[in-house]
Amino acid sequence: MLGARLATAAVAIPILLAIIFAAPPVGMSILIFVLGAIAVAEYMGMAFAGASFDRWIGATCGVAVIAVAVASRSPGLATTAATTAAMAVLLAAVVARAEDLAVGLERAAVSLLGIVYVAVLAHFVWLHHLDDGPFWVTFAVANGMASDTGAYFAGKAFGRRKLLPRVSPGKTVEGAIGNLAAAAFVGLLAGWLFFPQVGLRVMVALAVVLAAVGQVGDLSESAIKRAFGSKESGAIFPGHGGVLDRIDSLLFPVAILYYYRALS
Repeated sequence: MLGARLATAAVAIPILLAIIFAAPPVGMSILIFVLGAIAVAEYMGMAFAGASFDRWIGATCGVAVIAVAVASRSPGLATTAATTAAMAVLLAAVVARAEDLAVGLERAAVSLLGIVYVAVLAHFVWLHHLDDGPFWVTFAVANGMASDTGAYFAGKAFGRRKLLPRVSPGKTVEGAIGNLAAAAFVGLLAGWLFFPQVGLRVMVALAVVLAAVGQVGDLSESAIKRAFGSKESGAIFPGHGGVLDRIDSLLFPVAILYYYRALS
């Protein structure tokens, strides 16, 4: 498992850095669109494993929202797209399940949750367009990867007390502490090398906050998978699972980081 994780990272990290720093801005938009489309398909596949119509409607609307979100440079147009998708999903629920509106509305709500959840990924594109955006995107990804790694090794070495066993049996309190410690180190390094104007204390605090929020995102996806009876969202990344399994700890932090930068 660890070998597969390292091999996947060795291939993915150079490609990601090339897209962030060397490719034209459209490269980031294409990457996020592809990842978002796969992620929303994974979500709908878990949510509606035996209902092809609901899966198709949810995935179609979700891909449309993601396409609009990554094509824009701010949240405004994405909000309009999400609202339009909500109307489309609700209309489909009413038409397809007129004999049982309660079930239709329940499935529409499940679809909309997935669409909004995955569409948060577009914040990577919006962050990339800001001043020093590539560096902030790299910070967000590095912080997420380092904190996940810190949690993994701390949990393996010292894990004794379960964090939330009903949601994610493998996560421990010690792993969560390792997660925050690794993030603090990344914040210190990033503040020293790339963001001296921000200050070391602010960068360390920001990194730790993002890591804590990332753990909430990780647990949220674990709760979604458990509710749908799935162990992994997919198998596209050897040793890592699906796209949703890889972005769960990045979604909420990148949104916070975008608004921190946009408003500062």
